[in-house]
Amino acid sequence: MVKHLTKDKNYLYPALALLGSLVVFLILGMLGPFMHTTIENKNFLALHIVFEFISILFSFSIFTLVFYTYKENSNSRSILLAFIFLTIGTIDTFHTLYYKGMPEFFTPSCAFKATAFWVISRLIMSAGFLLAVIISGDKPFRISRWFVPVMSFLVSAAVFYLVVFRRDLVPEFYIEGQGLTPLKIYAEYAIISLQVITAALSIHEYSRTGNRSPIIFATALIISIFSELCFTLYISVYDLYNFMGHIYKIISYSVMFNVLFIQNVRLPYQKLKEADLILKNHAKTLEREVSRARDQIFDTNKKLYRDIEYAREIQQSMLPEKKLDFGEVEFFSSLIPNQMLSGDFYNVFEIDDNNIGVYVVDVSGHGISSAIMTIFADRTILTNKLDPYKQQLLLSPAQVLNDLFSLYNSSNFPAEMYMLMFYGVFNRITGEFTYSSAGLNTQPLYISGPEITALECDSAFPICKMGKFIQPSFKNSILKLNPGDRIFIYSDGLTEAVNREEMPFTEERLMGILRRNHTLSAEELFYEIFDRFTCFVLDKKLEDDVTLMLIQC
Repeated sequence: MVKHLTKDKNYLYPALALLGSLVVFLILGMLGPFMHTTIENKNFLALHIVFEFISILFSFSIFTLVFYTYKENSNSRSILLAFIFLTIGTIDTFHTLYYKGMPEFFTPSCAFKATAFWVISRLIMSAGFLLAVIISGDKPFRISRWFVPVMSFLVSAAVFYLVVFRRDLVPEFYIEGQGLTPLKIYAEYAIISLQVITAALSIHEYSRTGNRSPIIFATALIISIFSELCFTLYISVYDLYNFMGHIYKIISYSVMFNVLFIQNVRLPYQKLKEADLILKNHAKTLEREVSRARDQIFDTNKKLYRDIEYAREIQQSMLPEKKLDFGEVEFFSSLIPNQMLSGDFYNVFEIDDNNIGVYVVDVSGHGISSAIMTIFADRTILTNKLDPYKQQLLLSPAQVLNDLFSLYNSSNFPAEMYMLMFYGVFNRITGEFTYSSAGLNTQPLYISGPEITALECDSAFPICKMGKFIQPSFKNSILKLNPGDRIFIYSDGLTEAVNREEMPFTEERLMGILRRNHTLSAEELFYEIFDRFTCFVLDKKLEDDVTLMLIQC
């Protein structure tokens, strides 16, 4: 038997397919976290449309070949394969139309629908291939060829209705922010198992009959198995494992197309064979172009990442020291960004010999644009300090916010962006803390011994592009601080952060920490809050930036 295998070169096809696919797959595995790098949404969507178009074209071409040669090859296997490829081609079209980021089609596109269509299509394909291999290829099956498109339409329509309009009946295969569900991974393993069995039966059929088509079909299935393995490993629908899964899929489909072409088309269809050769050449050219484009995207992303890293270092360098002691008052602060660049910012600075200014700003959104907006706020406020005529303006938080609102509306900032800010001034002589808020959606906490009170703010209007319609009136509030009194200022990223169980940190948890530890020193209390928070979220990715500041009189 072994001697027979070594002499028969046709066994090299599945062997080389297995070896080549495995080597590529192992190389991808050695790349580690790099394979979870996400391609920019619009670029990935363009690539995804191209890849799916090619595979859909293969599916419909295979159906067309079998459909129009059915009279000459009317057997049960051919009619089943025609049904399978027409159905999965249609469902793959739905998968492409509803891929996350695509325009709305009846209902909005999302990862759930695209993944559901994908799993159903792969299950139909794998189960159908196994059935096609089990049944006799020579058994006649006399039935109208129009039975195939009618049944395919009914099945595809049923799948479309369930996934698009009856989501409650379809299990979750992908959860935004978390990735693949265990059910999706188990489904892929079931698909792989069916394909392994089908490939083994196809090789056995070749050894029994000598017909070359089954072993070439097994070769395609082996490549398809590695495609499914890639789809068990991706985290984001835009990462490189997803990308490579589509590459494997296209290669597998091209091999299947070749098998069924040889099986169903003879000399009268020679021109169709030449067209197939042209299509393969175009596919290879497209693959090279896509590979070149992918390299360019990688280089661009690398440069962008380096620039963002520099910007992060610059932004962090603009923050004050985490501990500042001015004698009469101490400040403890920290900023935890949810991305490399933060939309939160704060500062503590001496206005004059008797007054210390402090502010916390929370800009809508995250990333580069939000970080630039925080620098705008910081430079606008500190510029007044350098001007002797405007320095007194910094002593009135309400006036600072009014001027910042006016300047923001006179600038060419995007209308959808806005800033939330809390600004305060501590007077060293009187111990008074004068403050005003521009919509900061958390209330600073006044801590006097075990008593904790939320500071009341007269205005909750943000710094936004609404100056043409309304002119908010920010007002000052004054709080007399006695020695030992404290003020805790924080952004909503603190209380809204969730842990692995999706439970939020909450204001109640924060208040409990403050009450139980009010006897600690200010520095000890600050780091108690910080440590409790970091232990709560652990490695869970933050959805928002987090700012913490404790003022000790």
